[in-house]
Amino acid sequence: MAQETTKKEYGMPEMQRLLCRWTMDLAAFLREKHNMDKKRALELAHLNRELLTHLGSGRVWFVYQKLDGTMREACGTLCKGISKDFDAYKCKGTPVAKAPDRWLTEDFVYWDLEEEGFRTFKASRLIKIKAATIVNAIHGSRLLVKG
Repeated sequence: MAQETTKKEYGMPEMQRLLCRWTMDLAAFLREKHNMDKKRALELAHLNRELLTHLGSGRVWFVYQKLDGTMREACGTLCKGISKDFDAYKCKGTPVAKAPDRWLTEDFVYWDLEEEGFRTFKASRLIKIKAATIVNAIHGSRLLVKG
């Protein structure tokens, strides 16, 4: 007899649909909150989507502007098997539920590989993705250089 799970598992087409929706919702959020034109908001939302995809697949080097105006070059991940501290991290407590109309924020969370801890930045402050190392169990690691 098959074991029932309480987690909803998403197939690849469903994940792509959710990522597309997240990208468009983020673009609309950036337009409204930061009074951006449509083109700039979409470019920035797609850059954030690319960062999220790379973070889930390996190690990423990227640049964002901190709130004090300085530039921060970060190396981060959201992928298991890269950092022992990330793999061993246990969530403390339960997430705070937001109002249904506030499910989208521009806070972007990643695991900082240099500081060995979670960090956040505003999605509107992402400047560029410098490079990404994709970890793949079948083909090993490969470096994708962005610029």
